[in-house]
Amino acid sequence: METVPCAGCSTFFVPRNKCQMFCSKPCCQRIRRAIWQKQKLATDPEYKEGQRLAQKKWLQNNPGYWKDYRRKNPEKADRNRSLQKIRNMKTRCDQIVSTVSKTIGIAKMDARKSREYSLFGQYWLVPAVAKMDAVKIFIASVPVNSP
Repeated sequence: METVPCAGCSTFFVPRNKCQMFCSKPCCQRIRRAIWQKQKLATDPEYKEGQRLAQKKWLQNNPGYWKDYRRKNPEKADRNRSLQKIRNMKTRCDQIVSTVSKTIGIAKMDARKSREYSLFGQYWLVPAVAKMDAVKIFIASVPVNSP
């Protein structure tokens, strides 16, 4: 079999079968397992419930673990507080955007207010990521019918 790039670290390796996407490095295997678990939690309600119960049982058997952890690792606790503030702001912002999009609609129809420049003409679309040929397109300005 020919070598393929690892989806975790991008180094080339010889896969054992055609479905193998990650090399055998421990960090890449952790990524692979994390992806598998995230997918399993999203698609299997029984697995998700089992994980929830296991976490609940562990927490009951280890009371005070998180309080001790935060006390022993104040820099990690501070980092988490900062990141939580960012997550909270993002959630609030997403809720506002969601509310606004429901009231106005998805696309803003009057986004281009200025008529100083014209998009009329011929342009070349040159892909930036994939290797493809450039495509020549024609853009014409459509007049707006005003009542």
